[in-house]
Amino acid sequence: MIISVPLFIGPDREDALSEIVGFVLILALIVVASTLYLMYVVPAEGREDEIEHMNLVKDRFVSYKETLDALWLRSLTGIYSTGARGTTLSTSFDLGTGGGNTQSSGIFLSFMRPIGTAARMSVNTTGDRLTLFLDNVAEPNVNSVDLSALNYTTENYYWIQQVYSYEMGGVFLEQKGEGVSVKVMPDISTYRVVNGTRNATKLSLALLNLDGAATIGGTGPLRVETRLMETLNDTVRNQPFHNATIRIDARGEPWAEAWRQVFVETTRRSPLSSDDDTEYDPDPEKCGGAWFYIPTSIEDPDFVSTVAELQIRNRTMETGLNPQESRDLFLDLTRADYQVTFQYADL
Repeated sequence: MIISVPLFIGPDREDALSEIVGFVLILALIVVASTLYLMYVVPAEGREDEIEHMNLVKDRFVSYKETLDALWLRSLTGIYSTGARGTTLSTSFDLGTGGGNTQSSGIFLSFMRPIGTAARMSVNTTGDRLTLFLDNVAEPNVNSVDLSALNYTTENYYWIQQVYSYEMGGVFLEQKGEGVSVKVMPDISTYRVVNGTRNATKLSLALLNLDGAATIGGTGPLRVETRLMETLNDTVRNQPFHNATIRIDARGEPWAEAWRQVFVETTRRSPLSSDDDTEYDPDPEKCGGAWFYIPTSIEDPDFVSTVAELQIRNRTMETGLNPQESRDLFLDLTRADYQVTFQYADL
């Protein structure tokens, strides 16, 4: 007698298959979610981190500029002042946004964080050259001065590449493909003074030179040591002139454009100009006896030049004026030299 026993293999096999399929589907969902997170969320977080960091760098450069200005201004207690010589200022800069691996724990989480960026700090001559002409003659003490700068160069992964520079007392931002913008004006100004019984125009110009040939990069905090070496108030400021020209031979057209913008803002902010003066050739009747002239319009899209000039002309050059209405042009020229060194800050 043969007894048949039913076998229930089919349902068991279907249950096993469904578990495998479910596991694969869950794994696929995890992979898809992780991929979307890495493609959209991580770059957005990285961009936010880098934008926030660059804003901090900008604020640090503004603070650096204000601190150095205060140092050399306090030192100018006489024609040759030694009161502040040797004074060293220490400023800390964070190089980059740090590393993603250091901000999270675990191997898996490290891949879910933005990649930390690095940066470079350097002190070098920029390629910009300043020449000052007084009565159409180059001033010997300011003839072909090579300008130097403290530069912060980013290596951003998620945001545009930026370079912050402290040059001649101003703060500049250079962005690849975007040109150069002026964040803080250099130490150039014009104002009215009294020369005897007549009004006079004074041009104030500060030449701030940074000495150092170092470049250092990384991701940690960096200490920038800045030492005031020499300050000088040039006695040429007591001599009247008919005209003065500040000429910048820039390293490139974007930087020449930035310096022209500096000159434009110098004329706009001058109390010698009235509100309806144009920034290029103001009406001399409304400018306290001085013309401000910037050759070539910065608004001309066809103009390309690596030279920027600010010309200040005295009204006494204009014929037919009453001598009582004449004005004099004076120069207040200040020089300061700094020694800059780098050192990694202690964590």
